[in-house]
Amino acid sequence: KNSLPMESQKLNVLIIGATGRLGALITKHTLLHPKLITNILVRNPKKNPELAEQVQKAGGRVIQGDLGEPETLKDVTKGMHTVISTIYPLEEKIAVTGQIALIDDCLRNGVERFVPADFGGSNEGYTKEEIAEVLVISYLFKVHEYLKDKPIKTLHFWPGIFTESFFEASAKEYGYWGRPEHKYDLTTYEDTARVVAAAVAQETRTGDVQIAGESLTINEITDIYNRVRRTNLVPKHLGSLDDLKKQWKEVEKANGRTSHDALILGVLVYIFDDRHTFEKIDNKEFPEIHLTTVEEFLVQNPDFKLPS
Repeated sequence: KNSLPMESQKLNVLIIGATGRLGALITKHTLLHPKLITNILVRNPKKNPELAEQVQKAGGRVIQGDLGEPETLKDVTKGMHTVISTIYPLEEKIAVTGQIALIDDCLRNGVERFVPADFGGSNEGYTKEEIAEVLVISYLFKVHEYLKDKPIKTLHFWPGIFTESFFEASAKEYGYWGRPEHKYDLTTYEDTARVVAAAVAQETRTGDVQIAGESLTINEITDIYNRVRRTNLVPKHLGSLDDLKKQWKEVEKANGRTSHDALILGVLVYIFDDRHTFEKIDNKEFPEIHLTTVEEFLVQNPDFKLPS
């Protein structure tokens, strides 16, 4: 029988990006989990004093550091079992250089497990050349490559497309590129955070976790929306996937590969590709978590509206 005190059996986790949209929710749900001690890394602890106080009251630490300034990361991972990165990978300096500096600190301090900032859809079926073309995705895979031969376990979360982001991106123009039969794996931010907390609390869980609240085509999403909102929307076909790729390359040429518009268009090319849909989903691994359907999401969030 294990005679260790209960407190010592808890896992210390460090969340990077705890004040961001996803990071804040992961922080919330790890704080609620009885098997975890939540610590956060923030650039400015005074920016969110309420969050800092909540973490400290629960027995965790608020650590100052910035992935954009790797020299500030020395020993920030000391005493941690798992480090969870939730940064949004639009800048290579943070997504690659910063995360690698963080991994190096994990290795120096004997951290058991690292969760890189993946949080996207399926990457199966893509060639290395295709991944390299989409800069945001290539940043993530540079981190994966760096981790490959390192003595640290990894845990990767793939929630598909965030339901909130799908509706926010569609708020100005509701339509799709490519085939209407394409399936979108949709998971809310909150549900993703619940799954992250549950999986991380399993001390030995490693590998990939693929989840989806629902996998639906654009017409299925539209039917649900029209039923809930009592509208008669019809999604606009914006063009083929090749048309979208052509637009992406034109924007890259005009504004540069690392311009915001070029980065976002590259991600859209990825999202509308049929290979972005999961073949295997791990929802059953977390029976205690009810994943929100699109209908439930729309009922719960009346402010999310599409253009009529």
